[in-house]
Amino acid sequence: MTPAELRETLEVSVFPDDLFAENCFIIRRRDTSHCLVVDPGLQVRRVQDVLHRDALQVERILVTHGHIDHVAGVPALRREQGTVVAMHPDDLAILDWDQLAGLPFLPEGFAPFDVDEPLAHGMTIRFEDLILKVLHTPGHTQGSVCFLFGLDCFAGDTLFQRGIGRTDLPGGDMAKIVFSIRNVLYRLPPKTVVYPGHGPTTTIEEEQLLNPFVPAS
Repeated sequence: MTPAELRETLEVSVFPDDLFAENCFIIRRRDTSHCLVVDPGLQVRRVQDVLHRDALQVERILVTHGHIDHVAGVPALRREQGTVVAMHPDDLAILDWDQLAGLPFLPEGFAPFDVDEPLAHGMTIRFEDLILKVLHTPGHTQGSVCFLFGLDCFAGDTLFQRGIGRTDLPGGDMAKIVFSIRNVLYRLPPKTVVYPGHGPTTTIEEEQLLNPFVPAS
């Protein structure tokens, strides 16, 4: 399937949360009722409302990294949908459940969850007859990953429009995130659309030319 055909097959909806402006994505097939959910956070109730309204079935919950704004909605969605959670195991170390449980903004029923499908660089995941590729891009966290669907890249907090993920939190590493962007993401086709974990979409070509933190060379 060509990138153009893939984009005709898939529909992407974005749901920013009101506190962190974290983007959760529903990737649905236009020809079925199946979908994937990327990084359900504090907006999980709105996401669930759309899933119910459109009678969508979640095949997987895809997690780009383990920060609370990206995983706060995972337990509720996992329980409701009975689906699997796919995340890189290196980020289990930053999920301090005892500390997280005291945060006042967490959705009702938040609790520890299992990673059913450990992710690794280069692995592929089937979505019906389609294939997405996992790119391990450490730097924002040790287990940060991006999900590549043809010319669409769901980049978490690795790469933003004119920005990059912060590296001053546990597991962050400036040298690693620069390496990940230059040697993994910037090697994608220039027209690849980047769906970041915060803020608007961009393209690899734009960031190679205009990103002030990681110029292409």
